[in-house]
Amino acid sequence: MQYFSKSPEEWQKYDEERKKERERREQSKKRIIRWTFYIVIFLSMLVFIFIIMGRRGSRFDLPYNVVIKGIHINLESKEEYYYPDNLDIKVTIQNTNNNDSHVEINNFSFLIVNQESSEVEYSYVFSQPVEADISPYKTILVFDLLREKEISDLEKGTYEARVSFILNDESVNLVKTFEYNKGLIIDVSAKEMFYLTTEFPSISILAINGTNETFNKELFGTLTIKQKEKVIHSQKFSFGTLNLNPLSSIPLDFEINKNFDPGNYYLLFDFDSFEQTYVTTLNIVNQIDRNYNDISLLVYVISAASRGDQLYFEGLLRNSNEEPKAFEISQVIFRLFYEGQLIYNYENNDLSRVYITELGTAKVFDLSNVKTINLDRSGKYEIQFSVNIGDKTFSKKHTVKVY
Repeated sequence: MQYFSKSPEEWQKYDEERKKERERREQSKKRIIRWTFYIVIFLSMLVFIFIIMGRRGSRFDLPYNVVIKGIHINLESKEEYYYPDNLDIKVTIQNTNNNDSHVEINNFSFLIVNQESSEVEYSYVFSQPVEADISPYKTILVFDLLREKEISDLEKGTYEARVSFILNDESVNLVKTFEYNKGLIIDVSAKEMFYLTTEFPSISILAINGTNETFNKELFGTLTIKQKEKVIHSQKFSFGTLNLNPLSSIPLDFEINKNFDPGNYYLLFDFDSFEQTYVTTLNIVNQIDRNYNDISLLVYVISAASRGDQLYFEGLLRNSNEEPKAFEISQVIFRLFYEGQLIYNYENNDLSRVYITELGTAKVFDLSNVKTINLDRSGKYEIQFSVNIGDKTFSKKHTVKVY
């Protein structure tokens, strides 16, 4: 280590004097910090011990999963469902031991319960014993709600999936909470990821009738624009009476006839007609960036897959600068090759704006939004992905091996 302006001995003496002074003034505070540090280490060690010992006999519980002697039982469910989605809930068991495990399940029961009213919406009981031998690290399906009953017309609210049974003489009780949404759903977002100070921002509003009844009601309310906690702008709005058939939608455009200074804003749409508030962000900049030195390309994709698996791919741009970046993309290209032969080509030449926060990322491509691709042949697939920003091209190649 190099020292500047003082010798090592002088710096050591200086540091010791400062340390003594701090200890005299903040001794009690240091004790609290020290003990907090010890507690954090202790808790971290406990978690580590639980993870290591979980296979061998200890029990590490969460509301929706449990490990008993190396057998991992999991209650799987989405966090949210939207009408008319069917509830997709499963119970699985995985053997995390290094050798075969024998399991016996008795008195299995499954319930869907309304959390607010405690009313049971659905129940399934199987009292007969079920036995199975599970090889190491294999997962087996114990219960699949979709195979028993399609449940898709619940009232809006919070529900619990409850599972209980006896596993090898051990009692198992699992609970998973989820939301079921039913009603008029509003999606609010700025049409562009950023606007210039000379432009009027435009907002896209999508109204979706997520019910089995016709929606016929006036849609009106108040728009409030805030920067931190300060109100910058407020105005009333009305879209008139909406007549929406069940499960239909209508796009609505809303232009804010006002210019804004550079910065980040929050837009709060209070829909008074059905007492709901939706929030979105608005980014304002002075000019479009032309310097791309701090921009790099990232891709999220697997390197190996089994035959028949779906291909997932996302392309993102990363900003390594401590200042936000606002620029325009002129082209996005995704190409998929199988054993050297082009089998899928996607090209988008529409000009689009991208805003990336300081040291942040922004998704610019998601394959699932444009095409579902199943890797139905064994062999080598190659992905070529590129993004053009101004006069600069960012590109990546990636190989996926399918077995």
